[in-house]
Amino acid sequence: MGSISRKSIAGLFIWAMVLLLAACSNPGTDADAFAKEILKQYPALKDHKMSVVEVKRVVDGDTFETKSGEKVRLIGVNTPETVKPNSPVERYGKEASQFTKSKLTGKTVYLFADAGDKDKYGRLLRYVFIQGDSVMFNETLIREGYANTMTVPPNVMFQDSFVKLEREARSKKKGLWADPK
Repeated sequence: MGSISRKSIAGLFIWAMVLLLAACSNPGTDADAFAKEILKQYPALKDHKMSVVEVKRVVDGDTFETKSGEKVRLIGVNTPETVKPNSPVERYGKEASQFTKSKLTGKTVYLFADAGDKDKYGRLLRYVFIQGDSVMFNETLIREGYANTMTVPPNVMFQDSFVKLEREARSKKKGLWADPK
């Protein structure tokens, strides 16, 4: 009777492992498919470090914290300040911060590195993509007038396209570039 129990336990263990492996493989397949979609639009990111994380909270328009506690600073963009100590909230800062909160909080995002990994504050420097949207969020902030470009070498991969997007936002008087009321 003891050997029957061992066989039964072994059989259950094998089935449990098969089910576990099957369950784990689906999210990876979806993540891989979405990453491939991103790389079709942004082939320059091909050989750069990528990670998939969940956004816990947004600090301001260009910075957020992941569920694991890492802080992430978007590469190439600068939104008006809302949380800088001893400084007033800058014009259009609340709008930029609220826009980022509405788009990123609680979402799964794909992070891509450039040449540099972290800034002097220890924040990860990344290009960000919201799961299901293959348009880079850094670009969206500039295009919609929530941010201007900020190039800090060595992270310059999309510098030229960011400058072009800012010019377009300025000419259309979007967000930051709208006439003050």
